[in-house]
Amino acid sequence: MDKMYLSDDILNFEEFIVNASKRLNIDEDTLKNGFSRKLITKYEYNEKKYLCFKKKLKHIERGTILFLNNNLDFIQGYPKIRRAMVLESSVEKYFDGKIAVEEKLDGYNIRIVKFYGETIAITRGGKICPFTTKKVKKYINTKFLDDFPELMLCGEMVGLNNPYVSHYYPEADKNHENLGFYIFDIRDKETNTALSIYEKERILDEYNISYVKPIKIIDSSDFEELWNILNSLNENHREGVVLKDPEMLKNPIKYTTHNTQCGDLSVAFSYVYDLGIDFMFSRLVREGYQSFEKCESEEEMKKRAHDLGESILIPMVETITEISKEGLAKECFELCFDSEKDFEEFINYLKTMHINFAIESKEYIKKDVFKSKICRIYNSTSDKIKSHLEGNLW
Repeated sequence: MDKMYLSDDILNFEEFIVNASKRLNIDEDTLKNGFSRKLITKYEYNEKKYLCFKKKLKHIERGTILFLNNNLDFIQGYPKIRRAMVLESSVEKYFDGKIAVEEKLDGYNIRIVKFYGETIAITRGGKICPFTTKKVKKYINTKFLDDFPELMLCGEMVGLNNPYVSHYYPEADKNHENLGFYIFDIRDKETNTALSIYEKERILDEYNISYVKPIKIIDSSDFEELWNILNSLNENHREGVVLKDPEMLKNPIKYTTHNTQCGDLSVAFSYVYDLGIDFMFSRLVREGYQSFEKCESEEEMKKRAHDLGESILIPMVETITEISKEGLAKECFELCFDSEKDFEEFINYLKTMHINFAIESKEYIKKDVFKSKICRIYNSTSDKIKSHLEGNLW
């Protein structure tokens, strides 16, 4: 199966395994196991064929891509940031001295690299996204990548007009779209070694590239200030924080706000049979620890419980109501393209990713602005709700 899987590109599978294991510094058996378990899949972008690691294999991060060229060039996936459940205990355990408090943005993670003279944008899962790549070339000064080809820009794409996580950010407003890129790390694309906060800021300022500036650098023992920052973010419906060692010698940790947990649940229970279970448990557990750590009164806990209940029940009932009227469970995005050709390229990409979608509208709103409303269809939620409404049993 493995040999057939790569037969179009690699004539000698065993030789490929030997060479790839050396290039990635991973043992051959682990690499073969990744193929047999279908943790490594093949994709293509602009006639460039590459392998994508769908899950972490030893030190090879999820989202790593390996190009099927003579050099077997690869770009490491962005490392997982672990989550603090009890904030103060985690900070005391993992940090000593100063911590940089950065805002965690509600968008999707991308890595931007230069590969054989072309700038490409890679999603967290390890796909070269044509939409994101086009926007990166349009909105980011990519001269940095010419000067530092061994590095990658790691950032967040945010805004209403993106195809993955639609969330309004006023600072992302453009002429005709709400879209923005904010870099949070600069890393070596093969070793994943990160530049310090100070070096990152110096370089990005020099190249005039937007980035996530620390809200504040504080003593790791200053919990009063840390909670003040989080409470302010929560009130403004912002996602949370990433806490970093300014020298980037220790792994960052993240922490999200109450309103973010509620917002996630609201989205998940709009598509209850597709996303509900995966989203529910972890977010409810986070809320329990947060309530405990804040020493909430009975009244405060009831308010939190009320918020959570609304986040779960209301969107679910709205979806059931929509499907009862012959509707579908769908999540819609309005996207802007520079041409109809770019739009068609992205549609072909969605088909390659086996994403079920429908195009609700498409039109030129200006000579060089092609706008489309694309909806992702959640089949399990649509089908199961329809079945229950027809009287079928659980």
